[in-house]
Amino acid sequence: MRPHASLTPETMTVGQLLSQICRMNGHHLRTHMGQLGLHRGQGFALVHLWENDGMPQRELAQAMHIRAATVTNMLQRMERSGWIERKRDENDQRVVRIFLTDKAKTVRRQAQAVFAEMEDELCALYSESERETFRELLIRLHRHFLQTRPSHHPPLLPGAERRPR
Repeated sequence: MRPHASLTPETMTVGQLLSQICRMNGHHLRTHMGQLGLHRGQGFALVHLWENDGMPQRELAQAMHIRAATVTNMLQRMERSGWIERKRDENDQRVVRIFLTDKAKTVRRQAQAVFAEMEDELCALYSESERETFRELLIRLHRHFLQTRPSHHPPLLPGAERRPR
């Protein structure tokens, strides 16, 4: 039996490297955010809310590029944990607004310190010109995925029918 050739960073495709690096960075971030009592993605939700306390739930989902159902589940957990409160808009009862609690406001500096520490760690690997180039490349990639993002419905398999909601 032939031994399996293991993938190394040098043999991976750009897509494989990006996927693995994103996973590794996400694990690193989850570890740090977990020390603050936050779960995956909740730190990013708080970043948006620190800048726009009381924003509509739908706008948060759009800003985070996640589905409304996904943000609803995350906010339910955050509400149970005392990070946020959700309230119906006084003028439009269809709109749910998200408000930070004192708990979320007091953890802001700690979370920002975690993000700054991670940014410093990433930036320490590159010269200033490399960081600028890397940032520009990431922004270009981000814009590309925003423009080519598939709809919320995956393509149907032949013969399958989409059920009404």
